[in-house]
Amino acid sequence: AAINGYALGGGLELALTCDIRIATEHAILGMPEVNIGFMPGGGGTQRLPRFIPRAKAVEMLLTGQRIDAQEAYRLGLVNKVVPLDQLMSTAREWAETICKVGPLGVRAVKEAMIKGYSMPLEEGLQLERDLSNRIRNTEDFMEGARAFIEQRPPVYKGK
Repeated sequence: AAINGYALGGGLELALTCDIRIATEHAILGMPEVNIGFMPGGGGTQRLPRFIPRAKAVEMLLTGQRIDAQEAYRLGLVNKVVPLDQLMSTAREWAETICKVGPLGVRAVKEAMIKGYSMPLEEGLQLERDLSNRIRNTEDFMEGARAFIEQRPPVYKGK
C-alpha cells in the first residue's frame, strides 16, 4: 500500500490487507468510527491488533485516536516513511524487488506466515518444513541455485 494523506477507517482497513505499507511523511492513520457511534466493519478490529501491540490497537480503536506516519512506523504498522515525491517510486521499487525473486518462494512464505500465525509454533514449523520440501523439487529452485552458482540473474517460470 502506498499511503498518502489520510488512511482513516476503511482506508486503513484496506491498507491492512496489504503485505507492505509505505507512507508519506504527512500521512495520518486511524480508526475513527467510534467518534460517530459506529465501529470498523472492514476488518479493522481483527487486523490492527495483529499488526501493532494490542494495547495501542485498543487505544486507537476505542478512542478513535489518529497517529502520524512516524508513530505508525515506530509501531510497525508501516514499513517505511518517505517524502511525498518518493512514495510511488519507492512502492514500485519494493514491488519490482519482490517480482524478481522466485514466485513459488514468495507464495510459500506468504502461506507459511498467514496459516502459521494462528497455529501453535510446532505446527507452524511443520508447515514451513512441508512447504520448503515442496519447493525444493521445483524447476524454479533448480534455476535459482544454478543462477547463483553461475553468478547470473535467475529466470523463474513459476514451476
